[in-house]
Amino acid sequence: MEISGSMKCSELKKKDVVDSTGRKIGHIGDLTFTFDKSLKLSQFVLAGPSWEEFLESVKIRPDRDPVFTASLIKKMGDKVYLDTTANSLKTTLDKGSIKNNEIRLSKIQKLEIVDKDGAKVGHTVDIHFDMDGSASLIVGGSFIEEHLESAGIKMDIDVIVPATTIASIGDKVTLLVSKEVLGKTVSDALKRKEPEVKKAKEAKELKRDLAKTRLFSQRPS
Repeated sequence: MEISGSMKCSELKKKDVVDSTGRKIGHIGDLTFTFDKSLKLSQFVLAGPSWEEFLESVKIRPDRDPVFTASLIKKMGDKVYLDTTANSLKTTLDKGSIKNNEIRLSKIQKLEIVDKDGAKVGHTVDIHFDMDGSASLIVGGSFIEEHLESAGIKMDIDVIVPATTIASIGDKVTLLVSKEVLGKTVSDALKRKEPEVKKAKEAKELKRDLAKTRLFSQRPS
């Protein structure tokens, strides 16, 4: 799979999906992930026209959304291009199409995040993809916002926590680090970014790479 650049799930869900015949067949409605020490993208759930989605939501028609794995994607750029036809795809009604160990993005985005001792540190805002296809959490909440304010940064910044910092994903996302360690790491990362942010503000432009702050370059011990 060819990826034109790093992106977030929220950006990916806005892109049209085109099959191998060149026909637009919908857009990404949801994604599924597996977690076993690392967060891995498993499948995409295709959504159709808004009217079809409405009929499915009110149970007038069955929720039969096509699903496909990343292996069926030829390229992700301005659109998502598949190397197969729409009628060859499995659907959410097919037995075993989505396995028990797969977690939907729509569920992950509702989970709160706690530290290794169970103290709440925020919630999942989005999932970020790098060029190599690796996935990381984008974390939000008052704890993160307090650190942004204390650093004097008023602009929106995606605070990216790599999956290697996650201990488990269940009814909550549990991290391998304490709240204190996370807070110090956020503060240190924001301090390193301050000169860049100041320069961007003075130039009255917001560069995409300045709107991201990555934490933990290696797995916590």
